[in-house]
Amino acid sequence: MNINHKGVLKLTKMEKKFLRKQSKARHVLLKHEGIQAVSYPTQSLVIANGGLGNGVSRKQLLLTLEKCGPVEALLMPPNKPYAFVIFQTIEESKKAYFTLNGKEIIDDLGQKIFLYLNFVEKAQWKNMGLEALPPGLMVVEEIISSEEEKQLLESVNWTGDTIVGYYPVPGLAFVFLLYIIGLLTVLVRVSIPAQTS
Repeated sequence: MNINHKGVLKLTKMEKKFLRKQSKARHVLLKHEGIQAVSYPTQSLVIANGGLGNGVSRKQLLLTLEKCGPVEALLMPPNKPYAFVIFQTIEESKKAYFTLNGKEIIDDLGQKIFLYLNFVEKAQWKNMGLEALPPGLMVVEEIISSEEEKQLLESVNWTGDTIVGYYPVPGLAFVFLLYIIGLLTVLVRVSIPAQTS
């Protein structure tokens, strides 16, 4: 920002572009998601372009946010291009707002993504519901203690992959791979062309 000879605040071209993009993100969130940004600092911020739907990983975003202070909660709704962060204090959220607003990060695919932050009264995770869950699926939170979690993570061999089985079928093969990353099992279906005799 510059002040010209008349004492009027003059924004650079990049600052004007950033303000337009931030304003657009605020309006899109309000129109499509009902998320109302506020003009005063709060502990909670909505991060436009910083969601799972944009290819930003939770780990990557958390590392970026923790540079501004301890994060109380990071909420990333599935398939949404935004995330919520709650800091322990308003000062930390203000620091994140001024430090990370317009900051460029690289997503998991190598694409450049610019973050646009706005203050919100509260993170609206509970209001959005979990309609994306399949019917019959129940989410059980706090099922194990932090000590049990630590024991489980220490018991995992993180150095290699384990192939559970390989079952050939004419024209199609199913390869079952077991990756234990936070006790996650991945089923990979691989299509193989049929062999002619």
